[in-house]
Amino acid sequence: MDARLPAAATAAAEPEPTKEKPGRWTHKGYASAVSRTCEIWSFALRMLFAEFRCRRMADPDVAATERVALAARLKDGLLSLGPTFIKLGQLLSTRVDVVPAEYVAALSSLQDRVPGFSGELAAETIENELGRSLTELYDSFELEPIAAASLGQVHRAVYDGRQVAVKVQRSGLRELFDVDLKNLRALAVLADKLDSRTGSEDASWERVYDESARLLWEEIDYMVEGTNGDRFRRNFADVPWVKVPVVYWERTSEKVLTMEFVEGVKISDTAALAAMGIDPVVVARRSAEAFLIQVLRHGFFHGDCHPGNLNVDAVADGRLIYYDTGTMSEVPPAVREGLVDALFGIYGGSEKDVVDAMTKMGVLKRGADRVGVEKIGRSLLTSFRGALAAGSTNAERRTDVTKRLDMIGEDLLSVGDDAPFRFPPVFAFVYRSFSTLEGIGKGLDPNYDLTAVAGPFLRELADIRGGLNGVGRGLGVGAALTVAQSGLKRVGLRPKDIAAVVTQPRKVAYVEETMRRMANGDLKLRVRVLDSERSLRRMSLVQENLGTALLAATACNIASVLMTSATRFAASSRVMWVVAAVSLLRLAIGMAKLRAMDRRLARFTV
Repeated sequence: MDARLPAAATAAAEPEPTKEKPGRWTHKGYASAVSRTCEIWSFALRMLFAEFRCRRMADPDVAATERVALAARLKDGLLSLGPTFIKLGQLLSTRVDVVPAEYVAALSSLQDRVPGFSGELAAETIENELGRSLTELYDSFELEPIAAASLGQVHRAVYDGRQVAVKVQRSGLRELFDVDLKNLRALAVLADKLDSRTGSEDASWERVYDESARLLWEEIDYMVEGTNGDRFRRNFADVPWVKVPVVYWERTSEKVLTMEFVEGVKISDTAALAAMGIDPVVVARRSAEAFLIQVLRHGFFHGDCHPGNLNVDAVADGRLIYYDTGTMSEVPPAVREGLVDALFGIYGGSEKDVVDAMTKMGVLKRGADRVGVEKIGRSLLTSFRGALAAGSTNAERRTDVTKRLDMIGEDLLSVGDDAPFRFPPVFAFVYRSFSTLEGIGKGLDPNYDLTAVAGPFLRELADIRGGLNGVGRGLGVGAALTVAQSGLKRVGLRPKDIAAVVTQPRKVAYVEETMRRMANGDLKLRVRVLDSERSLRRMSLVQENLGTALLAATACNIASVLMTSATRFAASSRVMWVVAAVSLLRLAIGMAKLRAMDRRLARFTV
């Protein structure tokens, strides 16, 4: 939630959150489950039918224009449905692998600034949670909220003589989530059946649901948010230009969070920064550096760094203030080390190292067709090195990349059919944070370049790659080890190169044994013919559709005969009509999948 605490400069520029209208959100958590289910499904089915209508349009430009308008309707509908769906929309805006680009653009602008609830209700929640009266808990408490969001709102108070911010959760969220998440799971299952683009295990609507449900339950537990805040603050204890508010645990519970009041201005408010005498270029650089420290050094980063959650004050010539630590994400060690290996592989021009790193991260499934993936990687790395060597402009680089992608489209199609890629959920949050900070940085500094800021972190990357994981940081031990390994690689004297020479006779013997077994017929060679595989896959889908159509026609004929027969066959006739209807629905889904496959073949096949 947007727990920012606006300074006077920003408070004057923004309207105060309006009070919630009775009956709009206050009672959603306690409404009838049946009426809530009807509300959700009526909206979902309208959006599904509209999306299918877009997909049936022959003109892609017209379809794109229609989908932009549909995306705006989707955003407004999610806002109307309340907290669960607002958070769902924010999470969907990060899933570029599942959600169409037009929807991503609209949902990325989804804001948490929503009507607040009454201060009296907030005071009642605090007293029920902490078990004491408001006057006993705080020296003073302002009933008027200073910020409101989908899951709660923030009040200003004084505790033990210190200015504090009290975050209070909306009532009825658990009841609301119980109903909403059951419906969302059913919608996810239906969407996977209707959407032919989500065939893999990881790029599926059901996977999106599982990820969203987990995050939603965590975000309404303020004890988790407080714990995240403490860890985040400890990570930056030695950095004077980063501030994370202190949590007062004696005034904190699952639905109430009391934290230090730290006032600042939005990081994107350049006018307010100038009035405070703060250099926007310094702030842009610090925001990028803080993000790199979080991801590369700590492996624990803020997953929602929009301007409402990232403010600046005048301390240390521009101190970054982080709010809302309920959306923190963690980079697993294997993913972190694999990411570093991938970066070194890209700059070293070794597609094999990149693919090995993808396997280590879990992005590439073990046993996948590495030959096709390495071929794609080799083409992309060639384009990357050529662009760097030529010093081409951005426009030239985009043209070169476009041509390169057209050339490898067939390879992408072939490996994509096997769904070899699996993207860990943390990638979505890294991408969202990176994109948000990129936008903030360019707004503060026209010459903003995250890669330039990342330069000093190359030694940090070398330490991680050298297996030190922070041990000996500042000594350059990992960097020296990496340089040594690069030199040994050029002359072929790395430990694994020497081991390869020692084990060479054993490998030759193994190859000879394998060839002999093949000659004797003990082993069979499997050869993949990609064109034949795609043709067979299309033929299988056509045959399945023909079978479904035959079943529908047969059911219709039987139902018609039974209707004209004796009355005692009426029930059987209705059953056959149901079978016919279900078969026709499956046929429609199958035809949609076939059209999608034909569009992919037409796009990538010359």
